[in-house]
Amino acid sequence: MPDFVFTTGHDLVDQLRAYRQKMGLTQDDIAWKLGFAATTVSRWERGVAVPDLRATGAIVDFLRRADAQTERRLLASILASRESRNLWEGRDIRYLGGSQQEYRESPEMRAVIGMSIRGYLTGHYRACLEDQALVASLYAREVASIEIYGGPALSVTSIPTGHVQMKRLSFQSEMRGVIRGDTHSILIPEAQAPVASAVIVHSWDTLSRRP
Repeated sequence: MPDFVFTTGHDLVDQLRAYRQKMGLTQDDIAWKLGFAATTVSRWERGVAVPDLRATGAIVDFLRRADAQTERRLLASILASRESRNLWEGRDIRYLGGSQQEYRESPEMRAVIGMSIRGYLTGHYRACLEDQALVASLYAREVASIEIYGGPALSVTSIPTGHVQMKRLSFQSEMRGVIRGDTHSILIPEAQAPVASAVIVHSWDTLSRRP
């Protein structure tokens, strides 16, 4: 996951381990709180594996609620990033973190880290997730990714003059009937945007034909 808020996942795991040790908790304790197996937590801490998107969302949410110092470190990591990141799983969308520019323009975004943001959706982003035909295509695994260009995707976000938000939804292959997706967004100058306002849907067939 290039340019993710926590580039490899190790920074996030380091914060989780530091909190666990400070509080005198075992890996079993942390696993129970996060809803994962103790062996999974052990693999993260040993560097054998890194948290996937679902685990990342759970850890960010847990650390944010668990410890004020850890939350400050989380925000520092977020402010150093260039992108926003969401976790979309089924019909629930949770906000993981935003870029420095997004926080500068919309400081309200800090308040929704780790929270469900479905009620905040707006514009093309909301239209995509409310489009029953598109959702049916996602469940059928016919759609690989969606690129959305235009104004704010969340009601608490503002777009600086002369910029366009590009939001990309990339969907992973999961068990039938379950949508798992990685959503990220960046702000780009209007001159660099292929379109000022549009939704571009990529099917798996389309991507396979790319050179």
